[in-house]
Amino acid sequence: MQITRTLAVLAVLLAAVAAWLIVSTPPACVMFVQGAQMAPADAGASSTLPARPPQDLDWRPLDQQRLAQWRGPYWLRWQVPASSGTDDHGRTLRLSLRAASQLYWNGTPWISNGVVGRTAEEEQPGRIDLVHVLPPASGNATDELVVLASSQRQHFTLHGADAMALIAPAAVLYGQIILPWLIAAFATGALAAACLYFLAVLRGQTRTPGTRLLLALGVVGLALPVVEAWRSLLGYDYPWHGPRLIALLALHVAAAALLPAYLARRFQVMVPRAASFAYLSVIVALAIILPGFDTRSAAVLLLSLLASVWLLLRARGDTEDRWPILALLLVGLLALLVARGAFLDGPYFLLLAVLMVFLLLRHAAQLQALDRHNALLREERARLSLQLLQRGIQPHWLMNTLTSLQELIEQAPQRASRLVESLADQFDRLRDSSSRQSIPLQDELALCRSHLDIVGQSLGQPLLLEVEGEDAPLSLPPGILHAQVENALTHAGALACVQHPFRLRVQRDDDRWVLELHSARGSSSHRGRGTGTRYIEASLAAASPDGWNFVQGIDGNQWCGRIELTCAS
Repeated sequence: MQITRTLAVLAVLLAAVAAWLIVSTPPACVMFVQGAQMAPADAGASSTLPARPPQDLDWRPLDQQRLAQWRGPYWLRWQVPASSGTDDHGRTLRLSLRAASQLYWNGTPWISNGVVGRTAEEEQPGRIDLVHVLPPASGNATDELVVLASSQRQHFTLHGADAMALIAPAAVLYGQIILPWLIAAFATGALAAACLYFLAVLRGQTRTPGTRLLLALGVVGLALPVVEAWRSLLGYDYPWHGPRLIALLALHVAAAALLPAYLARRFQVMVPRAASFAYLSVIVALAIILPGFDTRSAAVLLLSLLASVWLLLRARGDTEDRWPILALLLVGLLALLVARGAFLDGPYFLLLAVLMVFLLLRHAAQLQALDRHNALLREERARLSLQLLQRGIQPHWLMNTLTSLQELIEQAPQRASRLVESLADQFDRLRDSSSRQSIPLQDELALCRSHLDIVGQSLGQPLLLEVEGEDAPLSLPPGILHAQVENALTHAGALACVQHPFRLRVQRDDDRWVLELHSARGSSSHRGRGTGTRYIEASLAAASPDGWNFVQGIDGNQWCGRIELTCAS
């Protein structure tokens, strides 16, 4: 099964990435214009900006890192090769530039994107990506595209300017922008459906380790393609580019922190707090210190993938889920090392979407299996509870009690009246407790003492229950102490219980409650393997599936039953 699941998730991931690469790979008709040049624009003392670059302007090759530091105004120039076809109608330009700009085509003013300014007050920011059909070609070997630009509103100094001009037919150009995000939309839709399904399964279910971490990781997985696609599908004024990159980096950091944390909880791998703190510190340091947002994100994700692989290799058991996850992470690690920055532009959130869908579906299946198991436990508990109630009023015990009552009516009417009241109180308590999931410790002790009082009145000798820690703020499944008392009376005998009073000690040990009940030992060889014991175990399992323990056996000349329960807070 684990091989099938591993191959299935890898096939889904490879299909998604292959589809992404097919639609995002530029066809031959897409031309990236090379040989760009740049130069500062001298506005001088004039109140107007220059309409065209001076003849003696000192043009230099475009330096992306240096251009990122310019605020302007400045000039950019591209020499656009003439179209190879007979008809250049429909050729479209996509200009990516973090600036307000005024474009000139073959020396003629063409279109403006915002308002170029010498100061931030004069400038009106332009869109970061400008798409427009080109004017007719000049008929020469090349056409000249000149841009007057300013970046006065750029509040973040980035590692590079990423200025770029490409030309393609309009249909191809828009296809290059939209089609890759259709693949991402399908992946995001699948992830959203998995999240909704998980929430539907989670509603009213028992929480398992890592549930909240998984939901937080799902939110990150949904937000990441939305923020990534913001530029391509909607666009924005260039000052928003820095905040968008910060949001992307924050999401990468969140994913890098949440994924290993979830895997550690999910597969119960113990990680020292010092190691967790060191890991988070390194992630934050890498996100702050390294140059360039792509470099920071790649380093953070590389560390996250390595930490996740390490955790899965340390985990034991649950191989059906562990190996598919490990395979996805190893593929992502290899892709990041080979493709580097290109991995972050699309394949990363496809990997995260496939991984998250698998985690959500498998976690939901785990919740459903746990719910079915708890339903069986509740049924078993109900059946055993009925048997226990029947034992509490079994004919032999009831006949002995009624015989004693008849004798008391003749010999001691007042004691007989008290015995009748105790019987009524016992039946009321049994009926009330059997219909509740948990009761306070004090109510359980009252049920035990009521039972001992009836038996003691029948014998004419008191049976005592001494409690250390009776005021403990503890709730427990009904009948688990009463069942032990009844077992002692059945297997050791009432007279032995008179000689060896019941002693209960209740204490808290770190995050657990410990209840130790000592009673008469007796000589029965079947003690500890009957209905009462099965009822106690079923009740504890239903109330606290992963946080209980019950052991019982001989302790010197006594019988000891020890119950451990995880604290509620």
